[in-house]
Amino acid sequence: MNIKGEVVRVFPSDTNTDEIISGKYKYDELDLNKLAKHTFESIDSHFYEDCQSLKNPILVAAANFGCGSSREQAPQVLKACGISCIIGESFARIFYRNCFNIGLPLIECADISKEVAPGEDLEVNFDVGVIRVEDRQIELRFKPIPTFMQELLEKGGLMPYLDACGGYTD
Repeated sequence: MNIKGEVVRVFPSDTNTDEIISGKYKYDELDLNKLAKHTFESIDSHFYEDCQSLKNPILVAAANFGCGSSREQAPQVLKACGISCIIGESFARIFYRNCFNIGLPLIECADISKEVAPGEDLEVNFDVGVIRVEDRQIELRFKPIPTFMQELLEKGGLMPYLDACGGYTD
């Protein structure tokens, strides 16, 4: 599996789920496409529009991205914004799993927030664990995602995976 896209933003350490999507919208709006328009609005009012202007926007983050509450809307709105992949130095565990459950790929790559900048084109090769920074012809390595997790992504997340595999069995 490969993804080519442009870095839309590089977020600092400890960017939390309340910054991704404010809790004030959680109960009033269920349509993720409408909810997505409020993504990062408290810290980055142009995030949604900038994502819409790119093909396969990639979000990059420093350590502990997605910390805070276990709000499942956080990864959902990022996917609804069109984010094709999130590359971070580390992720909050519940956020990490919620992303895979909805089919949004995450990669952990040391020092990625210092290595790339918004506007750079990246190619991510999940099979071999390489991020190629196209503009500067450099490669960054990451531990490849386990095969079963890649299968989740290829099916579109946990529920489509279970549907395709005949459901859950013991």
